[in-house]
Amino acid sequence: MVVSKSTNGGNTWSRYTLTSAGYTFALVVDPSNSNIVYAGGSPGVYKTTNGGSSWSLASTGISDTVFDLGVDPQNTSVLYAGTPSGVFKTTNGGASWSNTGCTGIRALVVDPDDPNKIYAGGDDGVYVTTNGGSNWTDMSDGLPSTVVTSLGINPGQYLFCGTEDAAMFRWPFTPLVGEGVERRLGILKVTPNPTTGRITIQYQLGNESQVDLAIYDAQGRLISRLVSKIQGPGSYSHSWHGLGVNGKVVPAGVYFCRLSAEEEVFARKFVLLR
Repeated sequence: MVVSKSTNGGNTWSRYTLTSAGYTFALVVDPSNSNIVYAGGSPGVYKTTNGGSSWSLASTGISDTVFDLGVDPQNTSVLYAGTPSGVFKTTNGGASWSNTGCTGIRALVVDPDDPNKIYAGGDDGVYVTTNGGSNWTDMSDGLPSTVVTSLGINPGQYLFCGTEDAAMFRWPFTPLVGEGVERRLGILKVTPNPTTGRITIQYQLGNESQVDLAIYDAQGRLISRLVSKIQGPGSYSHSWHGLGVNGKVVPAGVYFCRLSAEEEVFARKFVLLR
């Protein structure tokens, strides 16, 4: 494992060899003391307390390659390490680690507004814990069947997700849709409602406009994008057959059809029965 450091904005670098073999996949700097840095990789976690002059192994309890690291900004002795064997947690600055579960992890991020909330991504999608790792919940609805390789957060707005061979995705922390009163767009219709699988969506445009038409679940997560292009004035009709972006049948529940056009956003709630 090797770590390099620059003190002049990247013009020159100093190289520190942590181990004679292995790879470094992750770095995290203590937000309260920049001399404390953790490096994760194979064969584990290393720590420096003097800005890189010396490093010591800090992997007790970790049993696998570390692909990502996260630190609690409010209590910097608490860190998380994402590994194929699970998400490991330390509460003593790396002196010892325990496995919280959630296997196959390659990326993680700590919510700076709520450090007990950690997002982890990997071989089976994205998971979240709201209690510092005591339990994990799958939040992969809307993602294709692919490996999650990176995560990023805009606190209070979006969680961003990079994948191995699909695309970049974002998950809103607040629903993007709501029901409004029609003005210049005329009537947005969704029929039948409730539906057992297929709906017809009709709307009218008064002027040429960029149109985005999509289906979201009740949490504001994108389920299916139906239209994203410029359309001229007139009446339009589109169908949705109850499938997500990954082509799989979505479960029964409450969904929203969201239309954005002519600088207006409208939505219609509908119920999907199975």
